[in-house]
Amino acid sequence: MTAPATGPAAPAEPAADSDRDLVLRAEDIHVEYDGERPTRAVRGVSFELRRGEVLGIAGESGCGKSTLAYAVTRMLKAPARMTRGSLGFRGRDGQEVDLLTLDDEGLRTFRWSSLSMVFQSAMNALNPVTSIGRQFDDIFRAHRPEMERGERDKRTRALLEMVGIDADRVHGYPHELSGGMRQRVVIAMALALEPDIVIMDEPTTALDVVVQREILDEVERLREELGFSVIFITHDLGLLLEISDRLAVMYAGEVIEYAPAEQLATAAAHPYTQGLLRSFPDLTGERRELRGIPGSPPDLRNDLVGCAFVDRCEHAFAPCRTETPRLLELGREIGPWTAACHLNDPAHRPPDQPGQDEGTPSAEGRQP
Repeated sequence: MTAPATGPAAPAEPAADSDRDLVLRAEDIHVEYDGERPTRAVRGVSFELRRGEVLGIAGESGCGKSTLAYAVTRMLKAPARMTRGSLGFRGRDGQEVDLLTLDDEGLRTFRWSSLSMVFQSAMNALNPVTSIGRQFDDIFRAHRPEMERGERDKRTRALLEMVGIDADRVHGYPHELSGGMRQRVVIAMALALEPDIVIMDEPTTALDVVVQREILDEVERLREELGFSVIFITHDLGLLLEISDRLAVMYAGEVIEYAPAEQLATAAAHPYTQGLLRSFPDLTGERRELRGIPGSPPDLRNDLVGCAFVDRCEHAFAPCRTETPRLLELGREIGPWTAACHLNDPAHRPPDQPGQDEGTPSAEGRQP
């Protein structure tokens, strides 16, 4: 996916049927934090996002989820820098853009109108001394200068009502709103210019479970109504299984499993994914003992040899300490499913490891 760096994008070539609904493709993304020993925070991550879908990105703190989001939005700040990779975007009009070629003016046009983001601690993202209406007004003045004042006010009120807030709150200030209401305002701001993609980075972490449920239901309703795509980032894999179409599980800066949510819920292939599933309670079914994952992720300032998860994995065997696992395709029954673990690789799998033809591991024995 490529286009000129600035100005209107060139007319797109006709897309292949398989790519027609593709809105974002990230390939081989690498991000480092400069220092005496650079921290390789994101290492070779690739994924695709299709129109109207929810892609969940899960993993422990420090595994590179938020850094990946900042790389996708081109908002990395020093000492972080993207050292390798490509980012291609296709809008609703079929035009394609190479995001890495956009200059500052091109990025200002692209952000909010094509891709917006709800940040961590979004409740604190609102200006405490400026009215809600004025903060929406600033967005429209910057990105839609042709809009008249009355039109901007009408649009702001409609957006507030769309997320379940009384339109009269346009005159209010953030401190006059509850936490859940402020979160809804931030989501409304992210949707103000009807973007193709909304990235949500831990958007409900600071909320209680009841308000969290309300916000998630609201996001799902808006997605179905408006047709935007979502990248939803959180450490809570159980939550992602509820709301996502597909999931990418990150560990030590890499995607170690990538699959439809239904596949991960019933037959996770990577021991780390299994460990995450054991760390959260089921929303339905019998009570079970929760078990965390012993240890901590590796120091990404060091050169990693073999599998990054080896010191925490109860299934590790000799090749895990010397050879980096390949991201192997395991199946396509309900969508692409890949995992990076020697247990799934016929070239390395120990004799007592159950498996199926063509190296696809059996679901038996992989339940968390």
